[in-house]
Amino acid sequence: MARVTTARSSETAASPPVERTDSSPLRLTPKGRAMRESLISAGSVMFGELGYQRTRVSDIVARASTSHGNFYRHFKDKDEILFAILEPLIEEVRRDSRRRPPVGAAPSEADLIESNLAFFLTYARHRHLLRVMREAASHGGASSSFLQLWLRQRDTFISRTEHWLTRLQRAGLIDPELSCLDTAEALGSMTEQLAFVKIGLRPSAPKRPEIERLARTCGHIWFVTIFGKERPR
Repeated sequence: MARVTTARSSETAASPPVERTDSSPLRLTPKGRAMRESLISAGSVMFGELGYQRTRVSDIVARASTSHGNFYRHFKDKDEILFAILEPLIEEVRRDSRRRPPVGAAPSEADLIESNLAFFLTYARHRHLLRVMREAASHGGASSSFLQLWLRQRDTFISRTEHWLTRLQRAGLIDPELSCLDTAEALGSMTEQLAFVKIGLRPSAPKRPEIERLARTCGHIWFVTIFGKERPR
C-alpha cells in the first residue's frame, strides 16, 4: 500500500522486521504479553490522533518507548496491529447494543431508545478508532481487508435486526408485508451514519444530553417504522 507523504517523513529502514515463520499468534511470556499490550495501547492512541494513513510504525514504537524489532516480533505491519485494536472494540459495540426485550416480545419505544443509547454511548467512547476503521476501509478498493472487516461487522448488525424483525412478524406483532431485510438495512444505515457524523466526525465528543437526544430521535424513528403510529397490542 502506497504511503502518503506530506510534511511527515517516510518510515526508515533502521530496524528491519523480525522474521515471522507463520501467521499464528506468538506464545507469549508475561514480558512478551506486557509488550504486546503496550504496543496495542500505543497504537490506539496514535491511530486515534493521526488517523490511518498518517500513522507510522515509528509513531507507535515511539509512543510505546520500544524498538522496531519489538514491534515486528508481535505484528507484521501497522494493518495487523490495527486489526488487533479494532476486533475487540467491534465486539464491545455489538455486545452493548444488543436488544434486551425477550425474544418474541414487542419492544416499547423506551426499549428501542435504550438500545440506541447503548450503541451511541459505546460509539462515543471509541469514536476516534471507529472513524479510523472507516478511513482504512476506504483505501485499497474492494479487496481491502478493512473494508471486509467493516462490511462484516455491518452485516452482523443488519442480520441480527432482520432476524429479530422476522420473529416479530411471525408472532403477528408487525405488518406481514414489511420487508424485514430492507427495513433492517434502512434503520441500521441511518443509525450508523448518524453515529459517524454526529459523534465520530465532531471535533470533540458530544455531551451525554446530546447523545440521549440522538437516541430518543433514533428510537422513535425505529418504533414508528416498525410498528406505525399505533403501539403494538
